[in-house]
Amino acid sequence: MPTYIVKAPPGLTAAQKSTIAQAITDRHHEATGAPRFFAQVVIEEDGPAQERHLGGVPAASANTKGHIWVHGNIRSGRSKSVKETLALSIMRDIAQIADLNEAFVWVYLSEIAPTNMVEYGRVLPPPGGEEDWFASLPYELAAQLESMGTTRGNFVL
Repeated sequence: MPTYIVKAPPGLTAAQKSTIAQAITDRHHEATGAPRFFAQVVIEEDGPAQERHLGGVPAASANTKGHIWVHGNIRSGRSKSVKETLALSIMRDIAQIADLNEAFVWVYLSEIAPTNMVEYGRVLPPPGGEEDWFASLPYELAAQLESMGTTRGNFVL
């Protein structure tokens, strides 16, 4: 399950947060073909108990006040083009939604080997191995995924 953690300054509205989560979900789906329900987005606001430092000084002093950082953990094996498109589209969407200059949205994609990920009780397959992985799922779980529009034939991570 791709997981995106968005670190933002206080002040985003509930509607903006929801729109950011939907935009990241849509961009991940468009770039990778993975089902939308696989994308997990966590939005965390900076608060008094949290300090961000850049270059060893508080971020507010480092001219990064108001920045949004996005850390995405995705399965490895995607092309450079897919990763660049994904990162840039997320950056553009968030800048527009949060009414920020694009230079203030920083996106980091970290790749995790499929063998280091377990979802639905199974180690994830390498790219191209999704059909066999889906076939190995218990009937009840496969039926649940199929009820959400994902089948053995169209399943892509």
